[in-house]
Amino acid sequence: MLPLKLTIEGLYSYQTRQTIDFSELTQAGLFGIFGAVGSGKSSILEAVSFSLYGETERMNSKDSRAYNMMNLRSNRSFIEFDFQNYENRTFRTVREFRRNAKRFDDVKVYNTCFYEEKNGEWIPLEHTNASQILGLSYENFKRTIIIPQGQFKEFLELGARDRTQMMKEIFGLHKYDLQDKVSTKVSETKYDLAELEGKLGTFEEVSGELINQKNEELNLSKINFGKEKEVHNQLETNFQKLKNLKTDFDNLKIKEAEFIIKETENEKFQKLEQRLEVFETAERNFKSLLTERKRLSSEITQNVKTQESTKSEFDALSETLNQLKQNISALENDFAQLENSKQKAVDLLNVSKVLDFKTQKNLLLERIEKGEKTISDSKQKEIEIQKTIDVESKSISDLKSKKTDTKILMEVESWFQIRQNYQTELSNFQKNILSKSEEIAKQQILLNEFPENWKEEFSSRNIVLNEKKLNHQNKKSHLELVQKLSEFAQNIENGKPCPLCGSLEHPEILVSENVSESMKSLNGEIVEIEKSIEKIKTDEKQIEKILELKQLLENQKVELENQKEESDKKRRLHSDQFIWNQFDKEDETQFSTQKTEAFALEQKISSAEKLLDEHRKTLENQQKETKRFEEAIVDFKNKKISLETSISDLKHSLKVLDFKDFESANSSEIKSESENLSIKNSSVENQYKQFQKDLLETTPKVASKETLLSQISKQIDELQKAKGEIDENLESVLSKSSFSNLEEIETILSQDLDIQTSRKEIQDFKISFSTLKEIINSLKLKLKESNFDESDFVAKENDFLISQENISQLQKQLTIIEQQLLDFQKSFETKKELILEQNKLLLRKADLDTLSNLFKGAGFVQYVSSIYLKQLCDNANIRFHRMTRNQLSLQINDKNEFEIIDYLNEGKTRSVKTLSGGQSFQVSLSLALALAESVQSQAKSERNFFFIDEGFGTQDPESVNLVFETLMNLQKENRIVGIISHVEELKEKIPMSLNITKDEETGSKIEMILS
Repeated sequence: MLPLKLTIEGLYSYQTRQTIDFSELTQAGLFGIFGAVGSGKSSILEAVSFSLYGETERMNSKDSRAYNMMNLRSNRSFIEFDFQNYENRTFRTVREFRRNAKRFDDVKVYNTCFYEEKNGEWIPLEHTNASQILGLSYENFKRTIIIPQGQFKEFLELGARDRTQMMKEIFGLHKYDLQDKVSTKVSETKYDLAELEGKLGTFEEVSGELINQKNEELNLSKINFGKEKEVHNQLETNFQKLKNLKTDFDNLKIKEAEFIIKETENEKFQKLEQRLEVFETAERNFKSLLTERKRLSSEITQNVKTQESTKSEFDALSETLNQLKQNISALENDFAQLENSKQKAVDLLNVSKVLDFKTQKNLLLERIEKGEKTISDSKQKEIEIQKTIDVESKSISDLKSKKTDTKILMEVESWFQIRQNYQTELSNFQKNILSKSEEIAKQQILLNEFPENWKEEFSSRNIVLNEKKLNHQNKKSHLELVQKLSEFAQNIENGKPCPLCGSLEHPEILVSENVSESMKSLNGEIVEIEKSIEKIKTDEKQIEKILELKQLLENQKVELENQKEESDKKRRLHSDQFIWNQFDKEDETQFSTQKTEAFALEQKISSAEKLLDEHRKTLENQQKETKRFEEAIVDFKNKKISLETSISDLKHSLKVLDFKDFESANSSEIKSESENLSIKNSSVENQYKQFQKDLLETTPKVASKETLLSQISKQIDELQKAKGEIDENLESVLSKSSFSNLEEIETILSQDLDIQTSRKEIQDFKISFSTLKEIINSLKLKLKESNFDESDFVAKENDFLISQENISQLQKQLTIIEQQLLDFQKSFETKKELILEQNKLLLRKADLDTLSNLFKGAGFVQYVSSIYLKQLCDNANIRFHRMTRNQLSLQINDKNEFEIIDYLNEGKTRSVKTLSGGQSFQVSLSLALALAESVQSQAKSERNFFFIDEGFGTQDPESVNLVFETLMNLQKENRIVGIISHVEELKEKIPMSLNITKDEETGSKIEMILS
């Protein structure tokens, strides 16, 4: 953050408005604020913090902060702060308080706004969250930008636990607290393993042998399908030839039927073609002439109608013009006397007003007399109410002297409630421990159903069963070989080669007994052995689940017992914290009785205070009533004076009339006479002006209509001449044509014919008629030597359909087998993937168990915090070594606490509490600068601002020089530092500073000083 400008008014000792322009101060890199104790130096920093966060170090919201921050001689507090954030964006904050004019101690926030500067304008923001703008919370702002008075050594003196928590918040170390996340992952992995076991159970029957068996079945089905497909193809070829022949014969019949229909349509299209030729001749020779004659006739008719209409309008306007001239002549005399009549109407109105004002004045005199009596009665009531308030106040004071401290009662009640919670918690732990013990006992009963040395016994039984199964499988293989050789021997024939050796001679053919029964018996025994092996696997899984659940329950029981012990320790510790001697911690009833009595007294006081407030409100209302009456009386007197002035002015304004003639007249009648006279004057004036206006408008209209009539007559003559010429042309063309008269031609042209569409229809018909002829001739030529037998076609079709059905059935069967094989193969692959995934999850569970131990108890967060603290120490020591002339160094010990290495005493360590005041300031300053750099570097700020409000008074002159040198070096690091101090040596060395002086009358003043 970089400050730009601060304006304050009515804040603490700043009575008048003061503005600090930080631009020159920040350019200097190092500046100071100096002044006497109580002059208002720290108030500047408090104004900055409060304008941003609405928080202060001196007071919180419970301390009537607004009232105490406001200057006692001001009725308004105002803070306006302009600054840049780490993104170099410019913002403004405005906070304002106002004092209640009627209650001095009632000060409330009037306005709180945040703005951002964009294109030279201040745009209001929708929020007032400075943390969002600066990237720092209020606590971190105090530790890294503006360090308030009394907070400088806070970070150094924090306990290890609090400091770790602070590091966790400032540097975002919450991301390293992964215990909950790891626990969640462990639970998820256990759930995934259980779910995976369930999925593997569904693929237990899927094996490679089953897939091979299904492959053989598929190959056999493909062979059967191929044979049937060859037969079907031959049938399909023969049937398709017959089907094509049938299609040609059917098509010939259809086309011949279509040709008969086309022949009947041919005559219709010939007649249509003749009609089109006649229509086109008439249209070409006569249509344009007939259309033009019709247009001219229409225009002649329209002009005749316009001529008649215009003649009628001309006559009406001429009559109106004569009437207007007569009306103007009748009003000439009244219009000449108009000004005198208007003045008389004004005088009559003023006379009526004078009469009304005299009546109002008399009424005001009566109201003033009554109001003064009412004011006297109201003040007497105020005195009586004040006496009642005094009595009630004394009664409340007496009750409050007997009241027990409510805070103590609440603390004791909270103690009893916490003890009850601990007792309930211990009871719940005991119940849960008992429940876990019962569940463990149940699992032990289930475990007792199996042998104690079940692993060894199951292992030895497995070995025996597997050996027995192997022997049986060997016997089965031998019997299968014997059976296969027997089949070969049965197929051997003299003169034919042996399928095994190829010999044509067979001197000793094998004779073997039937082994089918032996095979069946062996297969049954092998199945029984496999069932026994599977039973052992099932029992092993069940025992492992019981043991795992039992172990989990025992762990939970131990955890509950530990929690119970911890809860009991807290209960005993809580019991030792009972510090209220007036109560017995073993007798809660006695406390409840006293609490009830205290609350009853509290309610009595509350009721009395409520009644007192009502009396005060009544007094306030009565005072308002008295004030209202007094203000009303003043208002009546002012109105009386105003009426007297108005009466005098109105009398002097009369020009035509004399008021003495109307002393006893009626105001309403005078006013009515004035209004009637005004109406008459207005009527005469308006009528005369309107008649003159109408005369001016009507005269040119009459002349215009007369000219228009002449033009219309001329146009009608021209149109009639043009029509005669058209009629002559029509007669000439008609005599040369084949038509008898114009009526015949108009009848022909009136036909609704679409020439283009009709021509296209005729052309399309001719093409289709010709094409149809060619198709019929082509089909007859093609089928000239062909014969078609319907019964032979039906028989061939039936054979084809039966074969097609067989093919369909075989295809379905083949598809089903292929799908089954595909499903088995997918299931087998899925089973392999699930086994791989199970192995991965088992490995993941082992890794997560390791991580769970690593992150347990937030140990990793503490480790990371110690790294950050060591880095802070390394950065702080760069400046601390220089300030202490390499005599002291800061480090973090194994307990995550700060300690000092003293190089003057053989590098031995000692507590930071052993440092002197000056040394504490030096190490705190070094550490604060290091912390500020770390935090502000996270905010990516280019120019960093840092303000210190204490500590320089503890330094000797040489140390002051070292501290000052350190602060000056910060300018090279693009850091801006402000300090508050009264050390004169610093004031002389700092190039630019603010000097604060306080005046008893006008408050604190700010002045900029250049050294």
